[in-house]
Amino acid sequence: MKSHLCILTTILIAFCILKAQAQTSEDNILINKKISSFSFDREKEGIVVNEKNAIYYECSKWGETYTMTESYNNKTKLTDIDRKGRYSSKPEYKLYTSDNMFYTDLNICYIDLYFERKGATNELKFKKKYLDPRYFTIIPLSDDLFIKEMEVTVRVPQWMNVELLEYSIDKNISKNISIDPKSQDRIYSYKVINQPAEKRESNMRGYTQTYPHIQVICKSANIDGEKVTFFETLNDQYAWYHNIVKDVNNDMTIIRTKAKEITKDSKTDEEKIKSLFAWVQDNIRYIAFEDGLAAFKPDDAQEVLRKKYGDCKGMANLTKALLQSEGFDARLAWLGTNHIAYDYTTPSLSNDNHMICALFFKGKTYYLDATVKYIPLGEYSHHIQGRQTLVEDKDNSEYLLNRIPVFPSLMNTDSLYSEIHVDGDILQMKSKHYYMGESKQILLSLMDATPKDKLNSVLKVFLENNSSQSKADDIQIRGASSQSQEVEICYNLETKEGLQSIDNEYYIDLDLQKDFSNNNINIEKRVHDIDFSYHYYVVRQTVLNIPQGYKITSIPKDLRIEREGYTFSIEYKQQDNRLIYKKIINIPSDYLKKDSFNQWNDDISSLRKAYMEQVTLTKIN
Repeated sequence: MKSHLCILTTILIAFCILKAQAQTSEDNILINKKISSFSFDREKEGIVVNEKNAIYYECSKWGETYTMTESYNNKTKLTDIDRKGRYSSKPEYKLYTSDNMFYTDLNICYIDLYFERKGATNELKFKKKYLDPRYFTIIPLSDDLFIKEMEVTVRVPQWMNVELLEYSIDKNISKNISIDPKSQDRIYSYKVINQPAEKRESNMRGYTQTYPHIQVICKSANIDGEKVTFFETLNDQYAWYHNIVKDVNNDMTIIRTKAKEITKDSKTDEEKIKSLFAWVQDNIRYIAFEDGLAAFKPDDAQEVLRKKYGDCKGMANLTKALLQSEGFDARLAWLGTNHIAYDYTTPSLSNDNHMICALFFKGKTYYLDATVKYIPLGEYSHHIQGRQTLVEDKDNSEYLLNRIPVFPSLMNTDSLYSEIHVDGDILQMKSKHYYMGESKQILLSLMDATPKDKLNSVLKVFLENNSSQSKADDIQIRGASSQSQEVEICYNLETKEGLQSIDNEYYIDLDLQKDFSNNNINIEKRVHDIDFSYHYYVVRQTVLNIPQGYKITSIPKDLRIEREGYTFSIEYKQQDNRLIYKKIINIPSDYLKKDSFNQWNDDISSLRKAYMEQVTLTKIN
């Protein structure tokens, strides 16, 4: 969902909107049948999980090449890949990369399957081994292709203590539990019929909140009377984390020297904290693959300093080390962002995909996420607000289970104040635009991503609302830094847009932004709920100075729409020779459910209709 920032965003980035649910005309390559089995076994590596897959593909409409991918990491092995189709490429193994940077959390095996015509088929079989049951966390019950039939079995021996938690299980998925009469293994069997392809859409919720799957909780094993504990409790999970991070070898001499350099002009402890936090935000490039499971150990702080880039773990550790070198109580904190369905109610590696730094200062707890630029101390980006976080206790042997605060939409205020004078056939406007919270973060991130030699021209187009009839000048920006609470852009605008002069009358449009006017939802194609990027609070206030010799003869009606998850309001108020227009769009909700789409579209239509109304000024005879 977009506000006035969509104009700048459109100039710089594009969003990907894909497909619809159920078998559709777009479902060309199908999975006729998929058979997956999982078993817990004792091997020379210890206790392992063996996965076997047999997938039978069919081309239903026209010839196409489909690239099958399978991920693995240093805790899994991918073996015995067998291709039975007439045409398929040899497996290709690569590290996951983006922008030519390697993401060591994840490796990908690629296989191209060629379907020369309608009716062509391919078969693929492979095995995967989890060398540590802790990393066996999720069994998907869907695929990026339509599945006609899928069988999944999980064999759990008597000596293994495992819990299977089911998410988003629909009526097309059946379950059976049986006991093998010979081995006494417990066998969980799932059958999936006509499972729609996974469809990626903009502004959708995370995988675990959306698609059917099983979360696997490997608790413990009893081997010949000896208990092996994995994650029976959260204490076990934290102890495992602590054992990993205690081996981090930060060279505090290097870190202390850097911290002194960063804080040399800081006069107070708070200034020191802000300077250190901002330095990591501004100078360390975040490159990590967010969903990787294998690398839970942070890079040494001095190594992140040397490379000038790091993943969330490395950046959190560097932030912690810099703060500790200056005598502050800083600790590592684990959490899952808001696109993960789980919390720490059940211990699992799948609960986590992020690490930040927690700071205890003057009786308050601050959460420092240096991977997000332009979020100041004490504010938190939407994707971690409200999330449980597992924080090191002071002596590191225990933990604290905290929850990151949720901020009201007012914290993300995007406010434009404009004063208008009519000059012939031109509107002369003096404007001040304030951005706070997430709206500030998005604006500055987009500006930061713009080549410096193009920034002024792009910003000018943005302020001119991408209109050829407008001209912005005298642009001044204040607060464009990581630790500022707000950004203020002051500018003058000359525009012919929004003004019509006919005979002795002016027709004036007091809202040139028309925020959310194009945010209708395509109900026929949209599959998922709308996940709002953050809590919106958009304010537009315009003061029209009535020109001498004119009077107001028509003022549009006010608008007030109040729903459970959002409010749209527009009001006009006349004060002497001025007319004040004020609009507020408030969206305090995290997401919009599909059953609210029709109402949302009706309300957007009402908002758009209100935008079309104009103020009429008539010349006094």
